[in-house]
Amino acid sequence: MDYQAIADSYEQIAAVVSVDMNPGDTYGTIRIVAGNDLYKEAVSERGKEFVPGMLYTDAMDRDLNFESLCLRCIVEKKPIHSYVNAPVFDAWLSLFYLPLRSDTEGISYCLFSYDMDFSVDPAKLADTSAESAEQVLKTCILLRESGDFNESMDSITEDIREICDADYSCILLTDFAKRECSVLSEAIRGGSGMLPMETYLDNEFFGIVETWMDTMAGSNCVAVSNVTDWQALREVNPTWADSLDAAGAKSVILYPLKSNEDVIGFFWALNFDTERTLAIKEILEATTFILSAEIANRQMYDKMEQMSRTDLLTGVYNRNAMNNRIDSYTTCSDEPFGVIFADLNCLKYTNDTSGHARGDELLKSAAEILKDIFDGYEVYRAGGDEFMVFAPGINEYEFYTRMNSLKVLADSVVDFTHVCFAVGGCYCEEGADVRDALHEADKKMYKDKERFYEKHPEILRRV
Repeated sequence: MDYQAIADSYEQIAAVVSVDMNPGDTYGTIRIVAGNDLYKEAVSERGKEFVPGMLYTDAMDRDLNFESLCLRCIVEKKPIHSYVNAPVFDAWLSLFYLPLRSDTEGISYCLFSYDMDFSVDPAKLADTSAESAEQVLKTCILLRESGDFNESMDSITEDIREICDADYSCILLTDFAKRECSVLSEAIRGGSGMLPMETYLDNEFFGIVETWMDTMAGSNCVAVSNVTDWQALREVNPTWADSLDAAGAKSVILYPLKSNEDVIGFFWALNFDTERTLAIKEILEATTFILSAEIANRQMYDKMEQMSRTDLLTGVYNRNAMNNRIDSYTTCSDEPFGVIFADLNCLKYTNDTSGHARGDELLKSAAEILKDIFDGYEVYRAGGDEFMVFAPGINEYEFYTRMNSLKVLADSVVDFTHVCFAVGGCYCEEGADVRDALHEADKKMYKDKERFYEKHPEILRRV
């Protein structure tokens, strides 16, 4: 058969792929036996030289997804179409696989063709099966139906688990700068024996997460659904394959969640219905696209909200957050609590004599001291050189023990170039008015400041 003529008959980029078939519908070597001029040009643009019959990995990086789709097209003898995000091209690809007749024993052929969009085409992304469209629409409704973001994500994760007929599904958030990951939501089939993700989230796990994008090798996902796929995964990522074995995984599909060029997480499912791999990939391609945007928007909202209530210099809560906290108590507290005002002595003199940079260092040190002594409770920068600590639920002994530690520290410092506090506190049982307690603590703090300057008149003269 003239495979070159077949490739040349296509107007878009096209190549004919040969696959050495092994018993049991597994495969060996994959080659590019022919390519039209557009395909040859695309290979050349990637710094490769096209040679008929070349190993496909000489024309492109190894791509487990490409191998899987070629094999499925050949074995099922059905055309395959997929619209995917291809990071290696920084584009979206419409992929087409068409089975071809073979004139060689033990070798099968398919035509591989694609066209490229450098931004997502909503019409192509929406051009899915009725099942996929229904799931994507349901995802959109769930995202808008509930005011609780985490509740919505839990529902979506469970819905996708069910439609994939998987034992397990998960949205895992990642922070590559901090080398951290966390579970946003997960769903486990009852009786499957699968364990929650927290079982595996130790200090070593992020090392596996870091390998996932390399395992995709520029593709848009990893799908492992048969013996051949497992063999390929063990070749390129044996550590992850061993981890999946230990977790009881018989199949896995994984998609990255991306915001612009940053990977913000992954969606993955274990032990899914491998007979529906293509349909599941179509569903996840569109669904993870939507989830990525929603999660990125939520993270931006959380970041802005955090900034609105955080003092940028010291990292503790700011005055706005303090006022909102106090306003949340419309009448009296329903639990015991303690409040402390701590004012940094001699800050003005430090700013005047040593510069504001040194004064800023004192403020940051003061915040760290308060966070350390009152670990687990709320520390606010009320403004300027003044801090407030709010300790809901604390018992009286613990409150005064911690406050005395702060006072001992303040009394031990007479050098105005180091952190020295004036401290005032008030402890109240359940039913007390928070505003009255704040007023009492503030009054005691000013009395403590007066005592400090009476004790150290030489410092007072410098202020």
